[in-house]
Amino acid sequence: MVWLSKLFILWLNHLAPFVGRSQVKEISTEELARRLKQNDPSIILVDVRSSTERKVSHIPGSISVDEFRSRENEFENRCVIASCTVGGRSWIFAQRCLRNGMQARNHRPGILGWCESGHELVANDGSPTKRVHTHNRFLRAPDGYESVPTQRC
Repeated sequence: MVWLSKLFILWLNHLAPFVGRSQVKEISTEELARRLKQNDPSIILVDVRSSTERKVSHIPGSISVDEFRSRENEFENRCVIASCTVGGRSWIFAQRCLRNGMQARNHRPGILGWCESGHELVANDGSPTKRVHTHNRFLRAPDGYESVPTQRC
């Protein structure tokens, strides 16, 4: 299923210029982790997943879409890094940011790519966790992480 997301994003980026949209550049998990660790002030990580998904876990330092929207003016000169489960919803969010004149990139591997690289997740209370909401029954968390389907949230 992750390969399908990669193909989908590839086609969206390929078709974007033909429908008057910009291509969305990607950011790798490694680069994102490095920049977050350095507290890079030039980026803001926006987790575009639902509040149900974020309550299970999220990438440390990320903010929700609601928080982003309530503070959007603070982020005018920062690059918005959009992230979701595997990269589809975050591509759409990044595309909207670009249309609004902001800098934006897509963390296409999403939270599952973050887990696959062995990085830490935090629960809603900020404590470390190995639980990850996998969005649908076709996606699975990598080894060492627990998939949490919608009904268990």
